[in-house]
Amino acid sequence: MDREILKTVIPLLMGIVAGAVSYTVTGDFRARDPFGIIVLAFFIYLHKFILSRFEISIENKDWIGIGFLTLSAWYISWTLLLNQ
Repeated sequence: MDREILKTVIPLLMGIVAGAVSYTVTGDFRARDPFGIIVLAFFIYLHKFILSRFEISIENKDWIGIGFLTLSAWYISWTLLLNQ
């Protein structure tokens, strides 16, 4: 698989997983919502190690795209889970 495609697919999948983890950790307690954001930041940081496993070099400009894709997928998945 092309490395540029992996730079797109992996952040989207990690964002979905981060949304599910945020939902599981915070549950129905609205006071724990800031902890969901900490989960998101942790999953964005994990890209540093996951993408290096696929021998993908990450430049400074790539972090903006990785962060945005992960944030978008996290927000959508967590919102859908909260509105069940």
